[in-house]
Amino acid sequence: MQKIEMGMEEPWFKDPGVADIFGGRADIQTVEGASIIIRIDDGILDLVELTVARFHGDDEWVWDTPDSYGYAKDLPAAKAAATKRGWHEAMVRLREEVATEVVDPLDRIAKTAAAAVRKRRRKE
Repeated sequence: MQKIEMGMEEPWFKDPGVADIFGGRADIQTVEGASIIIRIDDGILDLVELTVARFHGDDEWVWDTPDSYGYAKDLPAAKAAATKRGWHEAMVRLREEVATEVVDPLDRIAKTAAAAVRKRRRKE
């Protein structure tokens, strides 16, 4: 059976290098990024990149994932929204790549990940 691992291997980090994804509207000093890494049998299958930033002269924060984006009232809310959507996208990608015999374990991984995000959000 394949060994599947998913996780955010590094915390959110300042990443002004990706500010161009916001079309020049982002305050470069506020851009942060993180990635959800999907590994199968010790090889990286894919990753879901998460980015947050504040736009020039705007009080709201924007969050971005490969398949979606949105706005939030503050930085913790933007990170939480990006993380939640990022985990969803990671699960979709993983399900597209692996055999159907692992659907039940994937559901357990998703539920565990969602519970961890909710727990982390309560602490903030």
